[in-house]
Amino acid sequence: MVYSAHVGAPSGAPSVEAVVCCGRKDPQVAAFGHGGVFVEGAFFYKPRPKARDRYENERRFLELICCSCESGEPLRAFVPNFYGEVERDGAWFFKMDDLLHAFSLRGRHIADLKMGLRTFAESEAQSAKPRADLFERMERMEERLGSRVLTDAERASRSMTKARWMALRDSLSSTSALGFRIDALLTPRAHLTAFDSRLFHTRARADVLAALRSFFPRRGECEGGSHPRQAAAALLARVRELRGALTRSAVFSRHELIGTTLLLVADETCRAGAWMIDFGVTREAPAPLQHDVPWVPGNREDGYLLGLASLTEMLQELVAADEWD
Repeated sequence: MVYSAHVGAPSGAPSVEAVVCCGRKDPQVAAFGHGGVFVEGAFFYKPRPKARDRYENERRFLELICCSCESGEPLRAFVPNFYGEVERDGAWFFKMDDLLHAFSLRGRHIADLKMGLRTFAESEAQSAKPRADLFERMERMEERLGSRVLTDAERASRSMTKARWMALRDSLSSTSALGFRIDALLTPRAHLTAFDSRLFHTRARADVLAALRSFFPRRGECEGGSHPRQAAAALLARVRELRGALTRSAVFSRHELIGTTLLLVADETCRAGAWMIDFGVTREAPAPLQHDVPWVPGNREDGYLLGLASLTEMLQELVAADEWD
């Protein structure tokens, strides 16, 4: 789901599992949902995606942004720097800079935001294959949700299609309403992931705002006289810069971004940053996309800019807030 990398700036992601970092296990350096990642020195190694289409999509997009002969690509500062593929002990990895390297190890604050109005490709929306594993997963989520979302037919067959799973997953979260959702949070106080916490059904704007606020350091955690508002202001500025870069990028206009992550990072010095990652479902569109209109089957729109607008508004509120814990 998440990996870290970008040249000249910090980034990264937390993990349910620890990974080996320079011969040591470091539970803060890895990726939500990814096994086999590792950090060595200042470089991050992500296992090459096994699915052929995801592998080709991610490699192509990273190369297009980072390795293109075209100069002046606006997204260059917002997408992980990519050093190509390397083999280690018989396995293949994408090699990138470890951007968490520049943040304080002790006080990292990391958030995984899944961007867009949908997190499934149009081809997945046409899938009619019943799957028992997705039914069981949603059944467990339904128990924690405290309300019924599965249909009688799904209960009778104890299965559901991937299309139904993805659409229901998006509707339960803030994806459909706000254009983004918070899939994971890691701070010195908590480690929340989408499927083992309240995040999977955090949908109301006020609840999303509260979750976003919990990403930032508390006043008592800030060092050197800094204030959490500084981190919020730095992140707001970064997101505004990202929007400007997106609107100028021909690469962005030509691609459908589905299931991508906006990775947020801060620490107790109240520095903060944001980077675009996870391009396994990113595909070139047959015609330029607007990215700021609703999705209708067939139009390939992803709503990325709508999600970024929602995030910008929330950050503005946090910067203007009178009280911080």
